[in-house]
Amino acid sequence: MNIGPINSNVFNGVQMEPELSPMKTGKARGWLGEYHWVSLAFDPKAADKTNEALAWCQRNFDKSGSRWFEKEKRFYFKDEKDMTVFILKWS
Repeated sequence: MNIGPINSNVFNGVQMEPELSPMKTGKARGWLGEYHWVSLAFDPKAADKTNEALAWCQRNFDKSGSRWFEKEKRFYFKDEKDMTVFILKWS
């Protein structure tokens, strides 16, 4: 059975669901050496989880300082293992 080519006009006006932006990671030099950073994934339909993640970091890693800190919705960790635990929790 040959149905022929699909006409792309059938998709005009169809709104696709926005994709969840994945967590981005990287390295940065800070005043105490190298840090591993991660940004929270962004879902335009969900509430901002930055404050929730900050509270979680304070409970699990103690207060913000040389071990970890947050700046402009990016979380910086001195130890890569801490960043990995953060990613497992918040991804």
